[in-house]
Amino acid sequence: MKFLIRVIAFSLLSINGFAQDSTRTSSFTVAAIYGNTANYYGQSTAEKLPYVLSYGAYRLKSGLYISASALKLLNFGGGFSSVDLSGGYGFDLSENLRGNLSYTRSFYEKNSPLLQTANENTASGALNYDLSVFETGLSADYAFGNQNDVFVTFSNSKLIDLGSLFSDKDYISLEPSIDIIGGSNRYYETYTVEKNRKQGLLDPLFPKPKPQTETTTVETTGFDIMSYSFSLPLAYNRANYSLEASYQASLLGEKFAENTNKPRSFFNLSFYYQFK
Repeated sequence: MKFLIRVIAFSLLSINGFAQDSTRTSSFTVAAIYGNTANYYGQSTAEKLPYVLSYGAYRLKSGLYISASALKLLNFGGGFSSVDLSGGYGFDLSENLRGNLSYTRSFYEKNSPLLQTANENTASGALNYDLSVFETGLSADYAFGNQNDVFVTFSNSKLIDLGSLFSDKDYISLEPSIDIIGGSNRYYETYTVEKNRKQGLLDPLFPKPKPQTETTTVETTGFDIMSYSFSLPLAYNRANYSLEASYQASLLGEKFAENTNKPRSFFNLSFYYQFK
């Protein structure tokens, strides 16, 4: 089972990857995830934002699927901080090459401290090629709403079967991966403006704003390396469910890093169950 934090686009953890193993039969997948802090393409706010996330997806044998997720920040607000509704299509281009197209509509709690609140819509496309030795992937996300942003992720991963734990009906897997993420930065401007208005969390990605200073229009934007991420998910797997613990370290690109450029650490604990 592949575990991505693309927030979900999450960013989210890519729970859809779990369902892609069953494109020839219909399936319903549910998941529950705990994270030590919210993660947006390897970035985070200055204050820790631990969360729990619930997820459900129904996939037809044709490859079409719909999904929904709800994220609750444990130290902010009273309700769900974000809700995502998605639809997409996963398909095989050859024996080793898979593709995926999807659209996600996001809804955020008022005054949410999440970085991605400027972009409520995301259109995504991805290709994954299995080279036997490792799997390589290229994905692109077009996020739009109050601002328009493009994110491109190049990834390499290796699924390692560590053998059975209790019987031949289970197995332990380790899937280290390295991701290079590039992106534009328009949403940073919107985040900074909203942060000044709300006198909310100070994000380490920005210099400390001057009092009563706002920028409401961005005429130009850049596209640069946002982060380099290394993930190490360890999972216990059976036929219909998986329990996974994952560690991710992210180093921000030069134009997105704070003064120290210290790697950011993320930990997630996830449970997935698939009905077939």
